[in-house]
Amino acid sequence: MTKSGRSYCRPRAVSDEMERMGGNPQDEQMLRAMRRGIRSVLLLAILTVGALSFNRRGFYPPHGNPLIYALAMSWLISFMVALPISFIFKANPKLFAFARWEKEGRVYDRGSVRAFRWALLHSPLGWINVNLYLSAGRTDCERLLREMNGGEWIHWLTFFLATILGIACLVGDYAMYGYVMLLVRIPFDLYPIMLLRRNRGRVSRVLSRPLRTSG
Repeated sequence: MTKSGRSYCRPRAVSDEMERMGGNPQDEQMLRAMRRGIRSVLLLAILTVGALSFNRRGFYPPHGNPLIYALAMSWLISFMVALPISFIFKANPKLFAFARWEKEGRVYDRGSVRAFRWALLHSPLGWINVNLYLSAGRTDCERLLREMNGGEWIHWLTFFLATILGIACLVGDYAMYGYVMLLVRIPFDLYPIMLLRRNRGRVSRVLSRPLRTSG
């Protein structure tokens, strides 16, 4: 989920602005960050408005298409419940410490995890969190680790709360909605968690290497 050195086709207005600035690398980085921020805000607004519109008749009992209901509720739980909770109650980083069998990262080096990463990099879903970009090389790794810890905390909260909703649907005789809600946890929470842990391990291994000194 980290994306560094990735080039995008710039609109003419941005290119003209770059020429005016003389191609200063810092200005280019600032413009790239602004462009990512605008895309992220627009995508968040579209997803939230769409989810609220689908649930305009209420959040429970479930209604409409089970898959759309599960995705809409998952987004609302993540964005409007788990995200605020994560800001109020900061998770202890020790909660996300690597187990012995995770440290080398081989457990997450699977085709399905790489395919999920490719899908994020090549779809608008990769625009959701603009903070998961490595913008300044090694010096930015500590911030990126904190952001990935926060992202994992949000996904765990969403997983827990949405699972409770899925079980409530099963108990309340809405079995199809409950099963779909539980299945959606795989792409919505479990794969993002695995990808975040994979990338956290890679960044941690980079930070553990001694700095090269010239001379």
